[in-house]
Amino acid sequence: MVETDGLRLRRAVKEDVERLWEICRGQTAEEFCLWGADLVYEYPPRLEQMRRRFEAVSGDVVLFAAECGGQTVGFAEIGEMDPARRSGVLARVLLEKGQRGKGRGKELVNLVLDQAVEALGLEEVRLIVYGGNLRAQRCYETCGFVRGEALLRPGREDAWWMRADLRGRGGDGQPIHPSRNDG
Repeated sequence: MVETDGLRLRRAVKEDVERLWEICRGQTAEEFCLWGADLVYEYPPRLEQMRRRFEAVSGDVVLFAAECGGQTVGFAEIGEMDPARRSGVLARVLLEKGQRGKGRGKELVNLVLDQAVEALGLEEVRLIVYGGNLRAQRCYETCGFVRGEALLRPGREDAWWMRADLRGRGGDGQPIHPSRNDG
C-alpha cells in the first residue's frame, strides 16, 4: 500500500469490482467513454462483464484501487507492458465525482507512476486522452506527461497519445517536477 496525505493506493482485488461498477453505473455514455471504459466494457456497464474482465486480465493488467477515508474512490490500470522497452500504458483512470476538483486525480496518477517505477520497473508510461477532456490533459501534464501524436480511432478522431519518461523519478517516488500535490 502506498499513500499520500489524501489517497492510499493498493492493488485491486476481486471484491473491488462491485465498487468500480457502482462508481460508473450512473455515468452518461460520454463520461463512460472519457476514461476509456468503452474500449473494454459495453455501455451501460454490467457488473458481470466487469467481473469477467477482472478475472481474465488480472495477469496482464495491473489494476489499482485508490482509497480515501477508508472508502475506495477511484481506479487506474497499467497494461500493455513491454518488458524489453520497460514501458506500459496507463488507462481507465477514474475517480468518483465527489473526489474530483480536489487534486485527487494528480495524487492518483502520481501514486500509480510511483508504482510503475518501483513495483513494475517501468521507465516510460503512455496514455490516451481525448481533446475535449481538458481537466484530464492538465492533470497528466502536471504529472509529467507530454502530448504526442494524434491517435485516430473510429468515432474518436480527438484522441491523443501522451508520454511520461519515468527515468527521472528517484527511489523516493518524487516526480521530476515540484508540482506533486498542487491543486
